[in-house]
Amino acid sequence: MAGGQGTRLWPVSRKAKPKQLLKLIENKTLLEATYHRLLHGFAPKEIFIATTADYERHIKKQLPEIPKTNYSIEPVLKDRGPALGLAALLMHHANRQSAFVTSWSDHYIKDQAAYFKTLDLAEQVLKTHPNSFITIGVKPAHAHTGLGYIKLAGQLGHKAFKVSAFKEKPDLKTAEKFVKSKKYLWNTGYFICRTEHLLELYAEHLPEIYALLMKIKPFIGSKKQQWAIDKYYPAMPKQDIEKGLIEKLNQVAVIEASFDWADIGSWQIIKDVLSEKNDNLIKGLALHHKAEGSLIYNFENKLVAVTGLKDIIVVNTKDALLIAPKNQSEAVKELIEKIKSEPNLKKYL
Repeated sequence: MAGGQGTRLWPVSRKAKPKQLLKLIENKTLLEATYHRLLHGFAPKEIFIATTADYERHIKKQLPEIPKTNYSIEPVLKDRGPALGLAALLMHHANRQSAFVTSWSDHYIKDQAAYFKTLDLAEQVLKTHPNSFITIGVKPAHAHTGLGYIKLAGQLGHKAFKVSAFKEKPDLKTAEKFVKSKKYLWNTGYFICRTEHLLELYAEHLPEIYALLMKIKPFIGSKKQQWAIDKYYPAMPKQDIEKGLIEKLNQVAVIEASFDWADIGSWQIIKDVLSEKNDNLIKGLALHHKAEGSLIYNFENKLVAVTGLKDIIVVNTKDALLIAPKNQSEAVKELIEKIKSEPNLKKYL
């Protein structure tokens, strides 16, 4: 899944070139790092890319080994419900017996062996319960308000549970209750299911999306494939996958992940992943004095000097400068909405 715009990592992540296409964690883009992790368990021909026409050219340049037929190109963003349905349609056309796992191009996973151990466990559950929809959750490290949560029900097996409910991003007080109860996992957005079964579920629970997918289906694999997607996909309703589908299902399982995981969705998360709490994280030409626990990223050949800062985010680019408290970096998304509302500022998106 590589079609998001990464607004909370502004001003580096922009609409023209979002975070998954940038080198923010290591000497690979987030997309390249995800791809190279997947190569430990999958061949390039088994990896499909769901993205938009805006990013197709950039992704093909970064991942030239993936076949052109393995691209699911959305002409417009319609949320994860339609996006996953279209990708499943393409995967099912390639292999009628296929099962899939979603992987987000902007996630950070350090322990690859543990990641594939979790996928192996999910595969075992799917073999035992072929009509299951499986999710992967991570034990919360703290009360996070920027992530969804999965409430656990009865146990299915080792680290495998039934799902009681999905909870959207909570406020801090609610998140603290979730963590304290030990009955919740962070929702990674990783889903495992047979493609044939997923399309059956869409037919039952998301008939409007399914009907449009069936209009696209006769053209899959032909020269008119993208023409059909461009024609019918814009009519898709905006639909989140949890509320639109998963919460309606009886056989939903969650595997508790055995790997460390981070959704690179804010500057605070980058700070937490790459440095200790009280250390400063510095990139580029920058000088600090009596600073503590701060991130200073300078992408320009101009000195950025700070003094007396504690737990502050400073990000400097050619045409924009962001300064924010570290614990409010999630609010950058709200800042973007303000920029959108100012006609003379839209060029900074």
